[in-house]
Amino acid sequence: MKLKPILPLLLAVFIFFSCEPPNEITLTIGQQKDLASMVPAKFAGQELSWTSSDPETASVTDKGIVTALKFSSGGANLFLKAPATGEAIITVTAGKQSHSVKVITTVKGKEDIEKLPPLKDHFKDYFLIGNIFNNRDVSGSMMDNDWLAHHYAILTPENHMKPSNLTNNRNETTGEITYTFSTADRMVNAAIAEGLKIHGHTLLWHQQIPPWQRSMESAAKDAALSVMKKYITEVMTHYKGKIYSWDVLNEIFPDGRGDNWTTAMRPENPWFKSIGSDFVYEAYLAARQADPNAILYYNDYNMDQAGKAALIAAMVRDVNAKYKQAYPRETRLLIEGIGMQSHHNMDVPASNIRNTINRYRELGVKISVSELDILCMGWSAFRGSTGQGADKDDMTIATNRNILDQAYKFNEYMKLYLENSDIIERVSMWGVSDRYSWRSGGLPLLFDADNKAKPAYYSFVRAREDYEAAKAAKAE
Repeated sequence: MKLKPILPLLLAVFIFFSCEPPNEITLTIGQQKDLASMVPAKFAGQELSWTSSDPETASVTDKGIVTALKFSSGGANLFLKAPATGEAIITVTAGKQSHSVKVITTVKGKEDIEKLPPLKDHFKDYFLIGNIFNNRDVSGSMMDNDWLAHHYAILTPENHMKPSNLTNNRNETTGEITYTFSTADRMVNAAIAEGLKIHGHTLLWHQQIPPWQRSMESAAKDAALSVMKKYITEVMTHYKGKIYSWDVLNEIFPDGRGDNWTTAMRPENPWFKSIGSDFVYEAYLAARQADPNAILYYNDYNMDQAGKAALIAAMVRDVNAKYKQAYPRETRLLIEGIGMQSHHNMDVPASNIRNTINRYRELGVKISVSELDILCMGWSAFRGSTGQGADKDDMTIATNRNILDQAYKFNEYMKLYLENSDIIERVSMWGVSDRYSWRSGGLPLLFDADNKAKPAYYSFVRAREDYEAAKAAKAE
């Protein structure tokens, strides 16, 4: 009687080893597969030896873990016409017995997004992994996109917390502002119910603002300042305790407008036009007073460019110094974080990003990689082909080589972020799959239009292992 519980286990082992193992498998470059669990029954209980006919195409460990590494044909061809492939024969040997499996490597995604381990868990010891979300990701009061809750720890509303989505009118007589919070409220509440953090984006901007905010450009300074503070205070009070961090200001600097931050801001920004550079300090002060627990960020693009990075650093330094002088007992900074948007392309070297991170490190602030995507081609090639917009993935001019180069770039960036994880708080992708990306024609994300993991995904994930291995080797 005591042997009965063992019978189901023995039966399962018999069935497992009785199954005919596959003679061919296809793996996306970067993907791994445990072949030891697939050996024929005749190898059970024996010491196994593993070899690859082409270790550069598909390597195999002494434990039978095979990794697809590269392709051998089709590299210069357009990806849409024929994904590049490679082949290697993996052979397992035990004594005089052997068994072989053909491994076909490809740049085309094979693994479904929902079957992969959570990205947020993979990097939990280093920083938050985030993404954007939209109204379509919420149904009623619940998240309707399982991928977001599965893979990400913090979400940024792509559009629904920008000024034009939160307010549509202001009564000039009474000064009362009309708010349209309903959609953003549903999104925020649904995400919180899933245990996710929310990054608010964005309180003030020069784009996607309602007409009444645009009209502030002609208001007197004191009047405009009062209205600006009222808007920030009311929005932040409405979401107090629900928003982990906020982009208080977004993109106030254009490219190439000089080296004095107080005069180099966008002239089309209505708050700068009416209030002047003082609006920066006053906006952050109003935000801090409205929700003291929220982390306050400044967010901008092209921070890999030295001139723009310097402008932003000077602004953050001066605003924080002014705050410290006014509130000497305050231990926190006023601008606590800088969001580096990171809408990059293959022409942006990691060394430029490293230089900017080093510059911001001196300020004592947190850094977030706030809107990461990487075109699999250079900027000129992308602009000259499909340009911006969703649903252009099927028109891409990307080659197979571009797809693999993009994977290397993601790996290079992620290792840099990991090296600086003591100050990097968050790495947020700007979209889940290529199809819905605002730059879909450049295939800029980790998952393809069919929600399959691209080589970029595997390189992104492998960055942690690469970083930890390099760190361990350095310590020896």
